[in-house]
Amino acid sequence: MEMCMEIRFEDPQTDDFDPELYVKILIAIAKADPNNGRPEFAFICRQALALEVDFVHWAKRIDKSFAIEATQVSRATALAVLRDCILLASMDTNFTLAEKERVFTYAAKLDVPRSDLDRLELWVADCRELESRWKALVHSGAAS
Repeated sequence: MEMCMEIRFEDPQTDDFDPELYVKILIAIAKADPNNGRPEFAFICRQALALEVDFVHWAKRIDKSFAIEATQVSRATALAVLRDCILLASMDTNFTLAEKERVFTYAAKLDVPRSDLDRLELWVADCRELESRWKALVHSGAAS
């Protein structure tokens, strides 16, 4: 799954992208599931590092109940944040009810309809399928 988990936001330099908010939301999603651990937080740390956000600072201050204020962001930004929330929450292949509820809350704040969240979940599933097919192709050559 590494290929899917290394997705970066398309253009973090746009005026309407808030890297700090992005990292805070990912931390809250990770903390919503007590079974999340090193892989999920390593993913967030890599994202924060790439966006020059202090992961350690926010990881200490943000909990699963973190609430965002209604904010205006572009559709692309909102979808990228939610996409990465779903990727993060499903890294363990178990997108829990608590994680989904938190993602639904953020989607409502970001004015993203449920139908778009459903499409993002399908995108993650497609990504997993492609990764699985890639691994099968690579490993089939090793047996030859």
